[in-house]
Amino acid sequence: MTAIINTVFLISFIAFLYFIGRGTLKFLTNKDTKHSFKYGLLSLLVSLVFMVIGIIFDPAIKSSSESNNYNSVNSDSTTSKKSPDSTSQSHSSKSSRSNKYDFSKVKLGMTKSQVTAIMGKPTDENSSTLMYGSDDLDFQNDKLFDGSPDEVHKAAIKKEKTEANESSKKRVNEGQLKSFAKVFGQKDVETLQKYVGSAYSSIETSQGMAYGWKTDYGMLYRLDDSKTGITHVYKDGLGDSGTQLYVGQTIKQKQRRNYYYYN
Repeated sequence: MTAIINTVFLISFIAFLYFIGRGTLKFLTNKDTKHSFKYGLLSLLVSLVFMVIGIIFDPAIKSSSESNNYNSVNSDSTTSKKSPDSTSQSHSSKSSRSNKYDFSKVKLGMTKSQVTAIMGKPTDENSSTLMYGSDDLDFQNDKLFDGSPDEVHKAAIKKEKTEANESSKKRVNEGQLKSFAKVFGQKDVETLQKYVGSAYSSIETSQGMAYGWKTDYGMLYRLDDSKTGITHVYKDGLGDSGTQLYVGQTIKQKQRRNYYYYN
């Protein structure tokens, strides 16, 4: 539009100069007054046309300029307004990419090959981690033990709490079992033999008599070594197959109480 306006102005201006120059030349040479007057009128007419074109198109130029400015500002404003949406869409797209993986079938203890068989090829990986989008799965000794997906991380937390509770319970049980082992080891043989079949079990071995006692905290085994006269108490089995909890001198008879009578 601007190029057309400039062209019209240029043609009008050249025509104006041409007729003014031609009329002036005819008038000065005084060769043809009639033609001089004619060119003078034509130059005047062209001048008027030039002015009219200027009046008509000048506001158009301003209007066009203002319109362009308005469109530019409006475009910037629209871009600015759309920018948060665009950012939001970008985050949404990223979130969508991150959440496109289904980890519901992935379980703790799985190997890398088992996970990839379910999830497919990871987007990135190293010796201890598989990456799927923005989520990571963590391995130790080729066993999945934690990760960023909710399903995996919640399972890891639950397992950790369970193991902590079991460990605490195990420590309590071991402490109680040691106390029972001491009581069992300090029982005299006479009492043990008396309650064999009800509270205790017994068997003869090459080393001596062995006894068993089932407690609420585990099974205890006692061996009275006939050669050394030493009593050993184990958990989970006799000798090397178990864990020794008590060792002491074998007590063969129950200590008798002495009663004194005074007259």
